[in-house]
Amino acid sequence: MKRLFLLTAALLFSLLTIAQTAFETYFRRIPPLPRDSCNITRQSKDAFEEKVNSLIDEISEDIDARNRKANEYAEGNRGSMEANAIKNLQQQYNISDEDINKMKSSKGMTEAEKKAMANNIMMQQTNISMEEAQKLAKMSEAGKKAWAEAYAAEAQANAQSSPKAAAAPAGMPGSAMALSKLQQEQQSLIGRINSGNERIAARYAAIDNDPSGKIMLNNISIWNSKLTSMMGIVSDKEAKTMDSLSVLISREQKKYCDKFTPGYRTVLRDDLANLKASVRDYNRLDQVTGDIMKTQTGVAPAPEMSEISSLSALKGYLGHLKDAYKYKLSYPEE
Repeated sequence: MKRLFLLTAALLFSLLTIAQTAFETYFRRIPPLPRDSCNITRQSKDAFEEKVNSLIDEISEDIDARNRKANEYAEGNRGSMEANAIKNLQQQYNISDEDINKMKSSKGMTEAEKKAMANNIMMQQTNISMEEAQKLAKMSEAGKKAWAEAYAAEAQANAQSSPKAAAAPAGMPGSAMALSKLQQEQQSLIGRINSGNERIAARYAAIDNDPSGKIMLNNISIWNSKLTSMMGIVSDKEAKTMDSLSVLISREQKKYCDKFTPGYRTVLRDDLANLKASVRDYNRLDQVTGDIMKTQTGVAPAPEMSEISSLSALKGYLGHLKDAYKYKLSYPEE
């Protein structure tokens, strides 16, 4: 009975391990920050950075391997992808086989033919001709605003009089509609992810660009230069001056670390929380991007691409974590 229980427990543990994503596996290995960053020894600091750098290297190799496999996969399916992409382009914009062949040929298309095709695509997408678009570009800001209001009113009236037509424009294939929805969701996900990342990046930058920090670093630099210039055989008075400079430098270095390290640690914690909260969006972004690829080319993306976004984001966080002690400028034991 005991043996059966142990076998069952081992099997469950194995299944749970297999079920973990690559992101979760790496995430669990993030080394915790020591409680006191400014009183840490050089040895402890180097050991911490070594752990973080090792994890960064592993994730980088994983991402590189996934990209290589994805490129090999795409290369192996290039023929099918190109053929399906052309087919979808023809269906979406009503482009003939003759025009496609002209685009592929060495002679290509005439300027009139290019203009006609561009006009057709413009009408399909916006119901505006190239001529109208050119006139719009020459309008004043007030004219553009009036035109946009009239265009929006017309579109709303059309939608109210014929909801089905507004939802599914005439001649627009289902694949084009699906692609449009996917692209909108993709942009929404990117916007949400970028919003969180930009907020965190601004807080890191605010610490690095703090004017008082630059003043402190400048003071340390000036005092160090003066101390270095006095090296050699000196008088008792000069020796006292050197001792005073050493004390000034040491105090300013400690003050610098005490002032900026706590804030940096706070942003690190918020950065980690933002990463955890965004994992679902990163994974959905990979899925939507793959669906766009499949819709456009008829070929699903390589399975290895499923976690590229979240792994890249984790690598970015680790880059900040690696610098957790960058405001500590000296080590008393040295």
